Amino acid sequence: MKTFVVKCVKSNRKEPHMVSGRNATIKDVAKEAGVSVSAVSKVFNNYGDIGEETRQKVVEAARKLDYIPNQAARKLSSKHKKIIALILSGLKVEKGVTMPFEILTGVSHYLDETDYEFVFYGTTTKKQKEKSLKQFCAEHSISGLLIQGLKTTDPYYQELKDFTLPTVAIDLQVGNGAISTISIDNQQAAAEVTERLQQAGYANILFLNGTKQDEVSQKREAGYRSKVKQPRVVYAHFSEEEAFHYVNQLENIEEIDAIFAASDLMAIGVLKALREREISSSPAVVGFDDMALANYVTPSLTTVRQDIEVMSRQAVRDLLAQIENNKVTHRLLPYEIIVRDSAKI
Repeated sequence: MKTFVVKCVKSNRKEPHMVSGRNATIKDVAKEAGVSVSAVSKVFNNYGDIGEETRQKVVEAARKLDYIPNQAARKLSSKHKKIIALILSGLKVEKGVTMPFEILTGVSHYLDETDYEFVFYGTTTKKQKEKSLKQFCAEHSISGLLIQGLKTTDPYYQELKDFTLPTVAIDLQVGNGAISTISIDNQQAAAEVTERLQQAGYANILFLNGTKQDEVSQKREAGYRSKVKQPRVVYAHFSEEEAFHYVNQLENIEEIDAIFAASDLMAIGVLKALREREISSSPAVVGFDDMALANYVTPSLTTVRQDIEVMSRQAVRDLLAQIENNKVTHRLLPYEIIVRDSAKI
């Protein structure tokens, strides 16, 4: 599996200092600092059994010699590397789809303040069949894993059920007590939206879902079904275009009081179709995620907001706690229902 690799490495380095016509080495740093080579190596790799005085001596010696610590890192066994991987599955390049990239940005930014190296990999169901997650992590010396976007039928989703490497699953509940999880309560959020639609007088509510295989789809549909006596569910694969075509061709649409879409992108497709059909009494429309476009479409979109920046930052914190302290966390973050013009609920 190899589609993207993003390495966040701070640079701004000078040319290596020359010692008697050659680049400075770890031995030169050790000699300059008056410590052992092993001590220098431990300082550069953040081992905890080095005193602050020794650490300062090594840092000053390295600065004086313009020594590049990565020269020492190359000599280390891969088991000493500290690498965190973010794996995103099923990436789609569609306008307005920002969640995966917000996660990538948030994780990268937060890890930039740590001494962990960060790599990003995109994957697909096909690539997962070619190489197991365990094999992939072993080959790339991964210390910890953040993963998002898997379908419940994906090989990696199944493998996570008995996975042992420190891992945080984002928007996934894989039934493995050794894996940390983080998400909002998708089921509760969908149930609350449905109930508020009903309280506002919308009786006949159509639920426009993503797929049957995505866990967030399953949770959101379960929340909707828990509140309606006669559920009506259609799948549009999180596609604006599919949502548009479905609503554009929907017969007896006047009988629908509200359309609740499991993503903002599908909700925007619904709004476009309703405008094109020029229905005198259009149904209310609610989305999910509060993507950037939700406040700028016409009418502005009522939706469920989840804070991806907070989710990304907390996911990294939980992963580091698992790597360093063997602490596993199952976390539900708060959500907020944002009421705009498309549905006054």
